[in-house]
Amino acid sequence: MKSVGIISEYNPFHNGHLYHAQQSKLQSQADVSIALMSGNFVMRGEPALFNKFIRTQMALSAVDLVVELPTIASLSSGDYFGEMAIKLADYLDINTISFGSEHGNINDLKEATRQVLDLENSDAFKSKLKEGKSYPRIINELIQQQSTNDILQSPNNILSIGYLKGILQFAPQIEAITIHRDTAQHREQTIQHQQFASGSSIRQSIIHHHSDWENVVPEEIKSLYHSQFTTVEHAFPYIKHQLLTQRISTLQTIYTMSEGLENRLISMIKDAHSFKDLLSKVKTKRYTYTHIQRVLMNILLNIQQSDINHDIFAARILGMNENGRAYLKYLKRHFPERHFITNINQSSSTYFPIEIKATHIYNLISQQFDDDFNTPVIKS
Repeated sequence: MKSVGIISEYNPFHNGHLYHAQQSKLQSQADVSIALMSGNFVMRGEPALFNKFIRTQMALSAVDLVVELPTIASLSSGDYFGEMAIKLADYLDINTISFGSEHGNINDLKEATRQVLDLENSDAFKSKLKEGKSYPRIINELIQQQSTNDILQSPNNILSIGYLKGILQFAPQIEAITIHRDTAQHREQTIQHQQFASGSSIRQSIIHHHSDWENVVPEEIKSLYHSQFTTVEHAFPYIKHQLLTQRISTLQTIYTMSEGLENRLISMIKDAHSFKDLLSKVKTKRYTYTHIQRVLMNILLNIQQSDINHDIFAARILGMNENGRAYLKYLKRHFPERHFITNINQSSSTYFPIEIKATHIYNLISQQFDDDFNTPVIKS
């Protein structure tokens, strides 16, 4: 069976995602489509608006199989996120990876990827890194070709390069295609189009109890959008508790923690009255908002540097339809040594300790009860 993988968060699923899933299957001529989806915490450094089980049901309106991305990857910058997503795709024997990009030309994106990789191995890059400059700033300073610099100004293009780097380094047999992202821009905060909108604008519409989101999501799954939602502000009291009670030595070993940021967080948390307020107090030119948010989620989940690994030991299957079930049978037949886990029990739980913990903490902050043990694989 020919397969196409879609690295996704579906936070939440909308018409743009539906179009991308349809085009991915069409352009790759795949028999089966597989969503590699972030779990209960997403790359923005936030809890997902809806839990991973609700978002799996949404995804199955367009794809055949939903597999959970490792939580640590979802709370990482583009390179590690891309590396683990591609390694998971390789584990699932995926033939083609499809991603959306503002640029829309796969050959240009591949050329930009080669340039970025060359820069990362240069003495000039290493020198600027020692000066304490951020990765995006260094790349922007060193890129000579204007067309590549233009590509690097858009968030989905940057993610695309992370995926292409992962393919080049870890799974060169995987093909890559890109679907041009148009109409709704990544950072738009309000819904401005009658059919398509950014995830950010849909989240804002739902959080503020507006109804314009109903125009930009698939009709058949609208009822799922009335599920209980969770925002980053729900997590704030628990983050504040962690910062007020953890030892400085523990905070220093939190995954993604920048040197000195732990001191700034501790000094600002006592007077912060919300997550947004804490961000505004901590923000400097040295730290991006997204970086700070990911650090705070890693503090919330107590993810340590020592928790990081670079291997996929098992794949957590969240949901499937009949076509996805057929592909899963194909995988089990051709790769009997690999672990494709559809239901979590005492034995299989050893493969996913961080994902299970993340779900428990998500439920704590959202007051929900669906966890990895009591929620069987979702079938449609």
